[in-house]
Amino acid sequence: MKENEFDIYVRNLMDGAEESVSPDVWKGVEAGLDRAARKRVVPVWVWRSLAGAGIAAAVAAAVVLLTPGKNLSNQPTIQPVAQATDDEPLPAETGPEEGPVIPMAQQVTRLKGRSAYVPESETPIIASPEEILTTEAVVDEPERKPDAIIGLPKQHTEASFTSDEEAFRQLAFEEHKIRQRGHFSMSVLGDIQSNMRPDSPGAKTRRAPGFFVMPAPTQTGIYREGNEYSFGLPVSGGLSLRYDFNQRWGLGTGVVYTNLSRSFLGDYHVVENGAFTKQLFDTDITNQQHYIGVPLNLYFNIVNTGNWNFHVMTGGTAEMLVDNHFLIHDSEGDIHLHQKVDRPQFSVGVGVGVEFKFTPNVGIYFDPTLRYYFDNGQPRSIRTIQPLRMDFEAGLRFSLGQ
Repeated sequence: MKENEFDIYVRNLMDGAEESVSPDVWKGVEAGLDRAARKRVVPVWVWRSLAGAGIAAAVAAAVVLLTPGKNLSNQPTIQPVAQATDDEPLPAETGPEEGPVIPMAQQVTRLKGRSAYVPESETPIIASPEEILTTEAVVDEPERKPDAIIGLPKQHTEASFTSDEEAFRQLAFEEHKIRQRGHFSMSVLGDIQSNMRPDSPGAKTRRAPGFFVMPAPTQTGIYREGNEYSFGLPVSGGLSLRYDFNQRWGLGTGVVYTNLSRSFLGDYHVVENGAFTKQLFDTDITNQQHYIGVPLNLYFNIVNTGNWNFHVMTGGTAEMLVDNHFLIHDSEGDIHLHQKVDRPQFSVGVGVGVEFKFTPNVGIYFDPTLRYYFDNGQPRSIRTIQPLRMDFEAGLRFSLGQ
């Protein structure tokens, strides 16, 4: 805007501006005019007040004129700087020490273009209805999401992958160490052997040592044994303890009780003072043999994963006959005869086995074994008649941990 247009605008703006004041104020103004006529000195603060009012008017005019799209008819009125109260008299005005009073128009012209700070409360700005108000858009801060959803930085992701691989390697190493540690298990077992015997004449005539079958005439006992007409199933039961060195090899032992039985016809004599007091011929005799054995077996696991275990085994057993019991049936009453053997019974076997685990600590197993019994001077039994036997062992196995 040109200077002459700005001057014209300011004059038009100031023309007709009126403000009602109290009579006391007018009295003070008249007194000041009289003093000015007498060339009294005007205080400096009056000039500063006038300069401040001029600056405020210039800033207000600049805001109105420089704002685009403003309607001049809707501009706010200029608020008076201050209004004296009745209780506060107007201070005396004095003219300047030198020179005449500068008109308001000239002061505004001089101060045009200068900037001054005006408090916001003194110059309110009211937007016209025609003006389209613009506001700054408020953008919500994006919701923070976990790194797993919005993604990780490449360096952090690579570090995570590295740590995961290291964790898996550590886990595999710990599992390998656990697998390499020893493992104990206990089994409750049962064993049944077949009671089949060969039909060869030699098997029917084979005898045990003579002091069992042919006692001296001066001793009470069984004088003659005939061919057996029945053999009972050899039955065993006991506890075993197994120690697996690793996933492949294991060693087992335990305590096993075995019962052998047979029935035959024989002669029984009672001798007292070197003479027979009682003789029984072809009487029914039942023989019960009770063994306590300690097995020692070596296991090799072919498959040992999950709930299944498939293995092969080999080992030997040493058994002691703790009681050789004969029951001689007589019409006057059964007669009991006990004999003892000091020689152990040895045997070796080889077999395969399978185990299924219901839980990590409980499983059932089945171990069929082909076993051979050595001739160690034992009483006549199914083992002495047929030394090569087939065992069928089964039981429950409980894991005892490391």
